[in-house]
Amino acid sequence: MQLEKSLVHGTLLDDESAARLQRIRLFGVMGVVGHPLYFWIWTHVFPQPYENGWLRLACALLFIPLLFPGPLSKRKWFPVYALFVITAGIPFAFTFFYLKNAGSMVWTESVLIAVMILFHFGVTFALISMVSGGIAAIALFGLTTGTGEVFPWHTLPVQLPIFAFLIAMLVITKLDRKILAEQKRQGMELALGTVAHELRTPLASLALTAQGIQNRLPSLAEVSYPDLPILQQAVERMRTDVVRANNSIELLVANSKAPQTVSINWFDPHEAICSAIAAFPFEAGTRELVSIAPSIGVRVLGNASLFEHIITNLTKNALEAIQRVGKGDLHISYEKPPRAVEIVVRDTGSGISSTVLKRMFEPFFSYPAHRGTGIGLMFCRKVLRGWGASISCKSVEHEYTEFRIRFPNPR
Repeated sequence: MQLEKSLVHGTLLDDESAARLQRIRLFGVMGVVGHPLYFWIWTHVFPQPYENGWLRLACALLFIPLLFPGPLSKRKWFPVYALFVITAGIPFAFTFFYLKNAGSMVWTESVLIAVMILFHFGVTFALISMVSGGIAAIALFGLTTGTGEVFPWHTLPVQLPIFAFLIAMLVITKLDRKILAEQKRQGMELALGTVAHELRTPLASLALTAQGIQNRLPSLAEVSYPDLPILQQAVERMRTDVVRANNSIELLVANSKAPQTVSINWFDPHEAICSAIAAFPFEAGTRELVSIAPSIGVRVLGNASLFEHIITNLTKNALEAIQRVGKGDLHISYEKPPRAVEIVVRDTGSGISSTVLKRMFEPFFSYPAHRGTGIGLMFCRKVLRGWGASISCKSVEHEYTEFRIRFPNPR
Protein backbone atom coordinates (compact mmCIF):
# COMPACT_ATOMS: atom_id res chain seq x y z
CA MET A 1 0.00 0.00 0.00
CA GLN A 2 2.90 2.38 0.62
CA LEU A 3 3.88 2.17 -3.04
CA GLU A 4 0.33 2.92 -4.12
CA LYS A 5 0.15 5.92 -1.78
CA SER A 6 3.36 7.25 -3.26
CA LEU A 7 1.61 7.75 -6.59
CA VAL A 8 -0.92 9.98 -4.89
CA HIS A 9 1.56 12.01 -2.87
CA GLY A 10 4.18 12.17 -5.62
CA THR A 11 7.02 10.56 -3.70
CA LEU A 12 7.94 6.93 -3.38
CA LEU A 13 9.98 7.24 -0.21
CA ASP A 14 9.56 9.83 2.51
CA ASP A 15 12.30 10.69 4.98
CA GLU A 16 10.73 8.82 7.83
CA SER A 17 10.70 5.36 6.23
CA ALA A 18 14.15 3.85 5.99
CA ALA A 19 12.49 0.43 5.89
CA ARG A 20 10.57 1.35 2.73
CA LEU A 21 13.70 2.67 1.08
CA GLN A 22 15.51 -0.57 1.91
CA ARG A 23 12.63 -2.59 0.47
CA ILE A 24 12.84 -0.83 -2.89
CA ARG A 25 16.60 -1.25 -2.95
CA LEU A 26 16.23 -4.99 -2.30
CA PHE A 27 13.81 -5.25 -5.22
CA GLY A 28 16.42 -3.51 -7.35
CA VAL A 29 19.06 -6.05 -6.29
CA MET A 30 16.61 -8.89 -6.97
CA GLY A 31 15.96 -7.66 -10.50
CA VAL A 32 19.54 -6.77 -11.41
CA VAL A 33 20.99 -10.04 -10.08
CA GLY A 34 18.01 -12.39 -10.43
CA HIS A 35 17.27 -12.04 -14.13
CA PRO A 36 20.83 -12.76 -15.37
CA LEU A 37 21.30 -15.47 -12.73
CA TYR A 38 18.17 -17.36 -13.70
CA PHE A 39 18.91 -16.95 -17.39
CA TRP A 40 22.14 -18.88 -16.72
CA ILE A 41 20.37 -21.47 -14.53
CA TRP A 42 17.53 -22.14 -16.98
CA THR A 43 19.93 -22.15 -19.94
CA HIS A 44 22.92 -24.17 -18.66
CA VAL A 45 22.10 -25.85 -15.34
CA PHE A 46 18.46 -26.92 -15.81
CA PRO A 47 17.72 -26.08 -19.47
CA GLN A 48 14.16 -25.00 -20.23
CA PRO A 49 12.45 -25.12 -23.63
CA TYR A 50 12.54 -21.33 -23.95
CA GLU A 51 14.75 -18.54 -22.58
CA ASN A 52 15.45 -15.04 -23.84
CA GLY A 53 18.70 -13.32 -22.91
CA TRP A 54 17.71 -9.99 -24.43
CA LEU A 55 14.49 -9.82 -22.40
CA ARG A 56 16.38 -10.78 -19.25
CA LEU A 57 19.00 -8.10 -19.93
CA ALA A 58 16.34 -5.43 -20.55
CA CYS A 59 14.62 -6.27 -17.25
CA ALA A 60 17.92 -6.22 -15.35
CA LEU A 61 18.80 -2.80 -16.80
CA LEU A 62 15.37 -1.42 -15.89
CA PHE A 63 15.91 -2.42 -12.26
CA ILE A 64 19.23 -0.55 -11.92
CA PRO A 65 17.71 2.81 -10.83
CA LEU A 66 15.93 1.02 -7.97
CA LEU A 67 19.36 0.38 -6.47
CA PHE A 68 19.51 4.12 -5.66
CA PRO A 69 16.09 5.00 -4.20
CA GLY A 70 17.49 7.64 -1.85
CA PRO A 71 18.81 10.13 -4.43
CA LEU A 72 15.99 9.38 -6.91
CA SER A 73 13.04 9.31 -4.52
CA LYS A 74 12.45 13.07 -4.82
CA ARG A 75 12.17 12.90 -8.61
CA LYS A 76 8.59 13.21 -9.80
CA TRP A 77 9.03 10.47 -12.39
CA PHE A 78 10.50 7.91 -10.01
CA PRO A 79 7.24 6.55 -8.47
CA VAL A 80 5.73 5.85 -11.88
CA TYR A 81 9.01 4.38 -13.08
CA ALA A 82 9.25 2.08 -10.07
CA LEU A 83 5.71 0.79 -10.62
CA PHE A 84 6.44 0.20 -14.30
CA VAL A 85 9.69 -1.65 -13.60
CA ILE A 86 8.16 -3.94 -10.98
CA THR A 87 5.25 -4.74 -13.29
CA ALA A 88 7.50 -5.35 -16.28
CA GLY A 89 10.16 -7.30 -14.41
CA ILE A 90 7.87 -9.59 -12.44
CA PRO A 91 4.29 -10.29 -13.68
CA PHE A 92 4.96 -9.43 -17.34
CA ALA A 93 8.26 -11.30 -17.67
CA PHE A 94 7.16 -14.30 -15.58
CA THR A 95 3.85 -14.65 -17.46
CA PHE A 96 5.58 -14.38 -20.84
CA PHE A 97 8.10 -17.11 -19.93
CA TYR A 98 5.24 -19.22 -18.55
CA LEU A 99 3.42 -19.00 -21.89
CA LYS A 100 6.56 -19.61 -23.96
CA ASN A 101 7.34 -22.71 -21.87
CA ALA A 102 3.83 -24.12 -22.38
CA GLY A 103 2.83 -23.72 -18.75
CA SER A 104 5.61 -25.98 -17.42
CA MET A 105 5.85 -26.82 -13.74
CA VAL A 106 8.97 -24.64 -13.33
CA TRP A 107 7.20 -21.57 -14.64
CA THR A 108 3.92 -22.34 -12.91
CA GLU A 109 5.77 -22.26 -9.60
CA SER A 110 7.63 -19.12 -10.69
CA VAL A 111 4.37 -17.31 -11.43
CA LEU A 112 3.05 -18.31 -8.00
CA ILE A 113 6.15 -16.78 -6.42
CA ALA A 114 5.66 -13.63 -8.52
CA VAL A 115 2.12 -13.30 -7.18
CA MET A 116 3.37 -13.56 -3.59
CA ILE A 117 6.01 -10.90 -4.29
CA LEU A 118 3.44 -8.49 -5.72
CA PHE A 119 1.16 -8.78 -2.69
CA HIS A 120 4.06 -7.58 -0.60
CA PHE A 121 3.06 -4.09 -1.81
CA GLY A 122 -0.69 -4.26 -1.40
CA VAL A 123 -3.89 -5.73 -2.77
CA THR A 124 -4.77 -2.97 -5.23
CA PHE A 125 -1.30 -2.66 -6.71
CA ALA A 126 -0.87 -6.44 -6.91
CA LEU A 127 -4.12 -6.94 -8.80
CA ILE A 128 -3.51 -4.05 -11.19
CA SER A 129 0.06 -5.17 -11.81
CA MET A 130 -0.94 -8.79 -12.42
CA VAL A 131 -3.72 -7.87 -14.84
CA SER A 132 -1.72 -5.27 -16.81
CA GLY A 133 1.44 -7.39 -16.84
CA GLY A 134 -0.50 -10.51 -17.82
CA ILE A 135 -2.33 -8.78 -20.67
CA ALA A 136 0.93 -7.34 -22.01
CA ALA A 137 2.58 -10.77 -21.81
CA ILE A 138 -0.29 -12.43 -23.66
CA ALA A 139 -0.11 -9.75 -26.35
CA LEU A 140 3.65 -10.22 -26.79
CA PHE A 141 3.19 -13.99 -26.86
CA GLY A 142 0.64 -13.61 -29.64
CA LEU A 143 3.03 -11.42 -31.65
CA THR A 144 5.99 -13.76 -31.21
CA THR A 145 4.27 -17.15 -31.46
CA GLY A 146 6.42 -19.44 -33.55
CA THR A 147 5.70 -22.65 -35.39
CA GLY A 148 4.40 -25.31 -33.05
CA GLU A 149 3.78 -22.86 -30.19
CA VAL A 150 0.26 -22.75 -28.79
CA PHE A 151 -1.39 -21.12 -25.83
CA PRO A 152 -1.15 -23.57 -22.87
CA TRP A 153 -4.88 -24.27 -22.63
CA HIS A 154 -4.14 -27.82 -21.48
CA THR A 155 -2.55 -26.64 -18.22
CA LEU A 156 -4.72 -23.66 -17.31
CA PRO A 157 -7.81 -25.58 -16.08
CA VAL A 158 -5.64 -27.34 -13.49
CA GLN A 159 -3.53 -24.34 -12.51
CA LEU A 160 -6.17 -21.59 -12.36
CA PRO A 161 -7.80 -22.93 -9.16
CA ILE A 162 -4.36 -22.92 -7.51
CA PHE A 163 -3.69 -19.34 -8.63
CA ALA A 164 -7.16 -18.27 -7.46
CA PHE A 165 -6.73 -19.95 -4.07
CA LEU A 166 -3.33 -18.30 -3.51
CA ILE A 167 -4.66 -14.86 -4.47
CA ALA A 168 -7.70 -15.30 -2.22
CA MET A 169 -5.52 -16.29 0.74
CA LEU A 170 -3.17 -13.34 0.20
CA VAL A 171 -6.11 -10.91 -0.04
CA ILE A 172 -7.66 -12.34 3.13
CA THR A 173 -4.34 -12.10 4.96
CA LYS A 174 -3.90 -8.47 3.92
CA LEU A 175 -7.46 -7.57 4.89
CA ASP A 176 -7.15 -9.43 8.18
CA ARG A 177 -4.08 -7.39 9.09
CA LYS A 178 -5.88 -4.16 8.23
CA ILE A 179 -8.93 -5.19 10.26
CA LEU A 180 -6.72 -6.10 13.24
CA ALA A 181 -4.90 -2.76 13.07
CA GLU A 182 -8.22 -0.91 12.80
CA GLN A 183 -9.61 -2.82 15.78
CA LYS A 184 -6.55 -1.90 17.82
CA ARG A 185 -6.91 1.73 16.80
CA GLN A 186 -10.58 1.77 17.73
CA GLY A 187 -9.73 0.08 21.01
CA MET A 188 -7.17 2.76 21.77
CA GLU A 189 -9.73 5.47 20.94
CA LEU A 190 -12.26 3.86 23.28
CA ALA A 191 -9.67 3.48 26.01
CA LEU A 192 -8.53 7.07 25.56
CA GLY A 193 -12.12 8.32 25.77
CA THR A 194 -12.74 6.27 28.92
CA VAL A 195 -9.53 7.47 30.57
CA ALA A 196 -10.32 11.08 29.61
CA HIS A 197 -13.77 10.78 31.16
CA GLU A 198 -12.37 9.30 34.38
CA LEU A 199 -9.65 11.94 34.65
CA ARG A 200 -11.85 14.98 34.22
CA THR A 201 -13.52 14.55 37.64
CA PRO A 202 -10.32 14.35 39.76
CA LEU A 203 -8.80 17.17 37.71
CA ALA A 204 -11.81 19.34 38.46
CA SER A 205 -11.45 18.46 42.13
CA LEU A 206 -7.78 19.40 42.07
CA ALA A 207 -8.63 22.72 40.44
CA LEU A 208 -11.16 23.49 43.18
CA THR A 209 -8.68 22.46 45.88
CA ALA A 210 -5.99 24.70 44.40
CA GLN A 211 -8.46 27.58 44.25
CA GLY A 212 -9.44 27.00 47.88
CA ILE A 213 -5.82 26.98 49.03
CA GLN A 214 -5.11 30.14 47.07
CA ASN A 215 -8.09 31.90 48.67
CA ARG A 216 -6.65 31.21 52.13
CA LEU A 217 -3.06 32.16 51.41
CA PRO A 218 -3.57 35.89 52.21
CA SER A 219 -4.32 34.95 55.84
CA LEU A 220 -0.83 33.45 56.11
CA ALA A 221 0.69 36.79 55.14
CA GLU A 222 -0.80 38.32 58.27
CA VAL A 223 1.20 35.94 60.48
CA SER A 224 4.40 36.39 58.44
CA TYR A 225 4.57 32.75 57.31
CA PRO A 226 8.14 32.40 55.87
CA ASP A 227 7.28 29.76 53.23
CA LEU A 228 4.35 31.72 51.79
CA PRO A 229 6.08 32.48 48.42
CA ILE A 230 6.88 28.79 47.98
CA LEU A 231 3.27 27.84 48.67
CA GLN A 232 2.04 30.48 46.23
CA GLN A 233 4.32 29.14 43.50
CA ALA A 234 3.23 25.55 44.24
CA VAL A 235 -0.46 26.42 44.02
CA GLU A 236 0.01 28.36 40.80
CA ARG A 237 1.95 25.45 39.32
CA MET A 238 -0.85 23.10 40.38
CA ARG A 239 -3.48 25.25 38.67
CA THR A 240 -1.36 25.54 35.52
CA ASP A 241 -0.80 21.79 35.37
CA VAL A 242 -4.52 21.12 35.79
CA VAL A 243 -5.38 23.47 32.93
CA ARG A 244 -2.65 21.95 30.77
CA ALA A 245 -3.87 18.42 31.56
CA ASN A 246 -7.44 19.29 30.64
CA ASN A 247 -6.33 20.89 27.38
CA SER A 248 -4.18 17.87 26.61
CA ILE A 249 -7.07 15.49 27.15
CA GLU A 250 -9.35 17.49 24.87
CA LEU A 251 -6.71 17.74 22.14
CA LEU A 252 -5.76 14.05 22.29
CA VAL A 253 -9.36 12.90 22.19
CA ALA A 254 -10.19 15.24 19.31
CA ASN A 255 -7.13 14.18 17.34
CA SER A 256 -7.71 10.46 17.86
CA LYS A 257 -11.23 10.73 16.43
CA ALA A 258 -10.92 13.40 13.76
CA PRO A 259 -7.58 15.18 13.32
CA GLN A 260 -9.15 17.75 10.99
CA THR A 261 -11.23 19.11 13.89
CA VAL A 262 -8.11 20.36 15.71
CA SER A 263 -7.42 24.00 14.88
CA ILE A 264 -4.28 24.79 12.87
CA ASN A 265 -2.49 28.13 13.03
CA TRP A 266 0.93 29.67 12.55
CA PHE A 267 3.03 29.28 15.71
CA ASP A 268 6.63 29.68 16.84
CA PRO A 269 8.15 26.19 17.33
CA HIS A 270 10.81 27.61 19.66
CA GLU A 271 8.18 28.97 22.03
CA ALA A 272 6.32 25.64 21.97
CA ILE A 273 9.53 23.71 22.67
CA CYS A 274 10.44 25.96 25.60
CA SER A 275 6.92 25.60 26.98
CA ALA A 276 7.02 21.81 26.69
CA ILE A 277 10.40 21.58 28.42
CA ALA A 278 9.33 24.00 31.15
CA ALA A 279 6.28 21.83 31.92
CA PHE A 280 8.12 18.48 31.67
CA PRO A 281 8.18 16.51 34.97
CA PHE A 282 11.95 16.08 35.22
CA GLU A 283 13.43 13.77 37.83
CA ALA A 284 16.11 15.17 40.10
CA GLY A 285 19.24 16.15 38.18
CA THR A 286 17.85 15.48 34.69
CA ARG A 287 16.81 19.01 33.68
CA GLU A 288 20.47 19.93 33.25
CA LEU A 289 20.79 17.24 30.55
CA VAL A 290 18.48 19.15 28.18
CA SER A 291 19.60 22.16 26.13
CA ILE A 292 17.74 24.20 23.51
CA ALA A 293 19.35 26.20 20.72
CA PRO A 294 18.40 29.89 20.32
CA SER A 295 15.31 30.69 18.27
CA ILE A 296 15.77 31.23 14.54
CA GLY A 297 12.66 33.42 14.35
CA VAL A 298 10.35 31.38 12.14
CA ARG A 299 6.74 30.31 12.38
CA VAL A 300 5.28 27.04 11.15
CA LEU A 301 1.77 25.80 10.40
CA GLY A 302 0.20 23.41 12.94
CA ASN A 303 -1.15 23.29 16.46
CA ALA A 304 1.19 24.55 19.17
CA SER A 305 -0.37 22.46 21.94
CA LEU A 306 -0.14 19.22 19.97
CA PHE A 307 3.41 20.09 18.97
CA GLU A 308 4.25 20.42 22.67
CA HIS A 309 2.96 16.87 23.13
CA ILE A 310 5.29 15.70 20.36
CA ILE A 311 8.28 17.38 22.01
CA THR A 312 7.26 15.94 25.39
CA ASN A 313 7.08 12.45 23.91
CA LEU A 314 10.50 12.73 22.23
CA THR A 315 12.00 14.20 25.42
CA LYS A 316 10.62 11.32 27.50
CA ASN A 317 12.03 8.74 25.07
CA ALA A 318 15.43 10.45 25.02
CA LEU A 319 15.73 10.70 28.80
CA GLU A 320 14.78 7.03 29.14
CA ALA A 321 17.49 6.12 26.61
CA ILE A 322 20.01 8.18 28.60
CA GLN A 323 18.90 6.57 31.85
CA ARG A 324 19.29 3.03 30.42
CA VAL A 325 23.01 3.51 29.82
CA GLY A 326 23.74 6.12 32.47
CA LYS A 327 25.31 8.63 30.06
CA GLY A 328 24.46 11.25 27.46
CA ASP A 329 22.48 14.44 27.04
CA LEU A 330 19.67 15.87 24.90
CA HIS A 331 19.99 18.85 22.56
CA ILE A 332 17.17 20.45 20.54
CA SER A 333 18.29 22.60 17.64
CA TYR A 334 17.07 24.07 14.34
CA GLU A 335 18.16 23.88 10.71
CA LYS A 336 16.88 25.78 7.68
CA PRO A 337 17.16 23.86 4.41
CA PRO A 338 15.59 25.55 1.35
CA ARG A 339 11.86 26.20 1.79
CA ALA A 340 11.67 24.29 5.09
CA VAL A 341 12.67 24.33 8.73
CA GLU A 342 13.80 21.28 10.69
CA ILE A 343 13.69 20.73 14.45
CA VAL A 344 16.46 18.31 15.42
CA VAL A 345 16.00 16.37 18.68
CA ARG A 346 19.26 14.53 19.32
CA ASP A 347 20.29 12.51 22.37
CA THR A 348 23.56 10.69 23.00
CA GLY A 349 22.08 7.89 25.07
CA SER A 350 21.68 4.21 24.23
CA GLY A 351 20.97 4.59 20.52
CA ILE A 352 18.77 2.20 18.56
CA SER A 353 19.67 -0.94 16.61
CA SER A 354 18.92 -1.03 12.88
CA THR A 355 16.28 -3.73 13.45
CA VAL A 356 14.36 -1.57 15.92
CA LEU A 357 14.88 1.56 13.82
CA LYS A 358 12.97 0.02 10.92
CA ARG A 359 9.89 -0.40 13.12
CA MET A 360 10.03 2.85 15.10
CA PHE A 361 6.84 4.31 13.63
CA GLU A 362 4.83 1.09 13.37
CA PRO A 363 1.52 1.11 15.27
CA PHE A 364 1.69 -0.61 18.66
CA PHE A 365 5.43 -1.28 18.46
CA SER A 366 7.30 -0.28 21.61
CA TYR A 367 10.93 -0.55 22.61
CA PRO A 368 11.81 -1.96 25.06
CA ALA A 369 8.84 -4.27 24.56
CA HIS A 370 7.46 -3.82 28.07
CA ARG A 371 7.44 0.00 27.83
CA GLY A 372 4.37 1.89 26.72
CA THR A 373 1.57 1.12 24.28
CA GLY A 374 3.47 1.73 21.05
CA ILE A 375 1.32 4.67 19.95
CA GLY A 376 3.60 7.57 20.92
CA LEU A 377 5.66 7.89 17.74
CA MET A 378 2.72 6.75 15.62
CA PHE A 379 0.73 9.63 17.14
CA CYS A 380 3.57 12.08 16.40
CA ARG A 381 3.76 11.04 12.77
CA LYS A 382 -0.02 11.11 12.34
CA VAL A 383 -0.27 14.63 13.75
CA LEU A 384 2.64 15.99 11.71
CA ARG A 385 1.38 14.47 8.47
CA GLY A 386 -1.92 16.22 9.05
CA TRP A 387 -0.01 19.51 8.92
CA GLY A 388 2.02 18.56 5.82
CA ALA A 389 5.11 18.02 8.01
CA SER A 390 7.13 14.86 8.59
CA ILE A 391 9.31 13.14 11.17
CA SER A 392 12.28 10.87 10.53
CA CYS A 393 14.77 9.09 12.73
CA LYS A 394 18.35 7.94 12.37
CA SER A 395 20.46 6.31 15.04
CA VAL A 396 23.70 4.48 15.78
CA GLU A 397 23.42 1.98 18.57
CA HIS A 398 25.36 2.98 21.72
CA GLU A 399 26.07 6.42 20.21
CA TYR A 400 23.07 8.62 19.44
CA THR A 401 19.45 8.89 18.27
CA GLU A 402 18.30 11.84 16.18
CA PHE A 403 14.72 12.76 15.28
CA ARG A 404 14.12 15.38 12.59
CA ILE A 405 10.80 17.17 12.37
CA ARG A 406 10.48 18.92 9.02
CA PHE A 407 7.99 21.73 8.41
CA PRO A 408 7.62 22.92 4.80
CA ASN A 409 7.33 26.58 3.85
CA PRO A 410 7.93 28.29 7.20
CA ARG A 411 7.32 32.00 7.75
